[in-house]
Amino acid sequence: MRASSEAKDDMEWLAQVKKNGGIIVSVDGIQPEKGNETVYLVRDALTGRLLAAENVTSSETAVMKALLGPVVALEVERKVKVLGTITDAQESELRAVEELWPEVPHQVCQFHALRDASQGAYAADKKIKTAMRKQLQPKLRAVRQQLKKQIPQAQPEEAEQLAVLDDYAAGLVTALNTDGLQPFTYAAVEAAQALDEVEASLQRLEKRGPR
Repeated sequence: MRASSEAKDDMEWLAQVKKNGGIIVSVDGIQPEKGNETVYLVRDALTGRLLAAENVTSSETAVMKALLGPVVALEVERKVKVLGTITDAQESELRAVEELWPEVPHQVCQFHALRDASQGAYAADKKIKTAMRKQLQPKLRAVRQQLKKQIPQAQPEEAEQLAVLDDYAAGLVTALNTDGLQPFTYAAVEAAQALDEVEASLQRLEKRGPR
C-alpha cells in the first residue's frame, strides 16, 4: 500500500484535493489472461492519483473493503471527503462502496458498461473481419508480388504509377490486420471504410486520366 502512504503525505496533492472539494474514488479490476489473480487499482478520478494497488485472488466484499482501507484512512487522518465512487458492475465492488459510503453518489464505469453491451456486436465484427482477411489477403499479396516484379522493369512514369498501386495494396493489408478495440472501434467496419476510400481514390485517378 505504498501508493496510499505517499498520497497521505503529499502536501501538494492534498492541497489540490482540498481545492477540488474532495476525491472521486475509482476502482478498476484488471485480470490477466492467465492466472487467478486480479490487479485492483484505486484512483482519485479528479486528479488521477493512484491511492491503492493490490493483487488479489478473491473479489469478495471483505477483500474489496480492505482494498479501500487506505481511502478510509485518508478520510480519517487527512479529512479527505469522498465525493463519489466509480466501480465495475461487479456485485462485491458495488456492495463494498455501498457499505463504506452509503450516502455518496455512485456510478458504474461507463467504459466497462459499454464494453459489456458491445460484446455481441464486437464478436460479429471480428468474425466478419476474419472472413474479409481470409478472402482478400491472398489476392493482395499476389498483386503486390506482381507489382514488385513489374516496377524495376517499367519506365519511370509507369513505375511511379505502379508504386502508388503498391502503396494502396499495402494500406489495405494493414487495414485487414488491424484489430478492433471495444467498445467503439470495429475492425471490419474500418477495413470496409478503407476499401471504399481506395475505390473512390482509384476512380478519381481513372477520371483524371494519364498525366
